[in-house]
Formats: sequence, structure tokens, C-alpha cells
Amino acid sequence: MRSFFNQMSSGFAMLSGAAGFFEPRRLAPFFHPHGMHEATSFYDTRKLKTTLERFVDFDRINSGVMRFSVGAVNVRNGNFVYFDNQRDVIRPEHVMASGSLPPGFPAVEIDGEFYWDGGLVSNTPLQWVVDGETRQDTLAFQVDLWPAQGGLPRNLNDVATRQKDIQYSSRTRAGTDQFKKIQRIRGALANLLPNLPPELQNIEDIELLKSVADHKVYNIVQLIYRSRQYEGHSKDYEFSSLTMKEHWQAGYKDAELTLRHPKILERPINREGVSSFDLLKEGRQ
Repeated sequence: MRSFFNQMSSGFAMLSGAAGFFEPRRLAPFFHPHGMHEATSFYDTRKLKTTLERFVDFDRINSGVMRFSVGAVNVRNGNFVYFDNQRDVIRPEHVMASGSLPPGFPAVEIDGEFYWDGGLVSNTPLQWVVDGETRQDTLAFQVDLWPAQGGLPRNLNDVATRQKDIQYSSRTRAGTDQFKKIQRIRGALANLLPNLPPELQNIEDIELLKSVADHKVYNIVQLIYRSRQYEGHSKDYEFSSLTMKEHWQAGYKDAELTLRHPKILERPINREGVSSFDLLKEGRQ
């Protein structure tokens, strides 16, 4: 019955959209002249701008009280772009661009350029957080809605679901493993550079190495959502109240379990200076 509800709900979303978010175009994109904005997507997301303006305090975001960054892909050149309130005035269009997944949603125009969902490149780009200009001891929570690991599909519905999981997953463990290697190199440089002879300390290449050498430490918490079997391949657009409440409850439970872990707030003592925590590895089923 739960699977049937999800199928009905996702079917309704495909036909009618989601209130305050997206709605199907009255004419399918195939019937619009090439080059028109309406010819590039199945749904219209203009109502999302009104929703964001209603519920999001953009003045507070742009005040600098906290850091805010969203990623998008430039449609023309394919480059991943970050919109960050330390250098950009964040508007509803920046948030919309970060979630404009084609061909369902249209590209969003920002200052003369057009952008799609940054998830086309990476859903949760850890590197943007841990390798910024201001390096500091960090506790990072990486939330992935698409698990890279999963079972072998048994039918075409499973194939469609697994395809999306692989396509949109963030390669969380691979990214963390790579970061650990980089951190070990940074730490090794920080240990070696002070022992160089004085005549080598001001060489240009040594100055470059000094700029990346440090002993900063990182705790990276990986919260990976494991979909219920009944969710299927429509989980990227099935936004019923029941499903959203289940997602919120799952996230709350995982965060609560994580914060109870005795080592989450402890400083890493390994050579890399990086500790990673995965709830599945910690025994969660």
C-alpha cells in the first residue's frame, strides 16, 4: 500500500506539479519554437521564486552572520560555479539555479548566464568546505540523499532507481579518502619545512609549499540517506507530506545518533588529522 501511495503521489506530481514549486507547461516543450525558454523544460518554476521570497530571509543571509554557498553548473561552458555570500549578493535565482535539474526544470538566468543544478557535477562538494581560503579545525556534516552503494536491480523500476542513485551520489567515501591523503601531505610538509636550512626558507617554491602546509584537523560526518524500498525512482520529485515527514524523521534520528558518538567532538590523533564517521559502518541498519 505504501508503494502504491508513492506511485500515485509521483504520478500526480508529474501531471500537476507541486504547489508553490513547479507546474507543467500548458504546452509541452516540443510545441514551442526552438530557442524559447519554454522549449527547454517540461515544467515552469516561476512560482518557486515567490515561495523563496516568502519563506527565506535573504537580508539575513546577505548580512554575513553565517556562510552560505550553493553550487550550479554554467550551461554554456559546463563549469561548476559557487555562489557565496562572502562575494555575491544571494537572491532567489541563486537558490533556484542550484536545484534546476534538466530536462524537468529550465536553466536559471543570473547576470546574463544560465545555470543548471550543481548536482550534475557533484551533489555535496566536500572540497569547497574543507579547502577554502580560511583553513581551520572543522566539524563537517555531509548529507547525501543518494547512496552510491546498493543492491543489484531485479526489474526495470529497480534499474531506474539504481541509475539515479549512482548518477547523483556524491562519492562520499572516495572524496573523504582522497582528502585524507592530501591532509597527510599537508601535515608532512608542516613538519619538514621548519627544519630546512635558513638559505632555503625564502625560495619561491618553498613559499608555495608553506601556503598549503598546516596541522588543521577535520571530523567529517557522513549522513547518507538509504531510501525505503517503496520509494523507487520517483524520489527526486515525489514531495508528498508523508514522504517529507519520513525524510525529516530519518535525518533527525541519524543526526541524534551521530551526536551521541563519543568521538564526534574529539580532536583526531591520526597522521592525517581527519576522522570520518559513517552511520552504516557504525552499526546502523
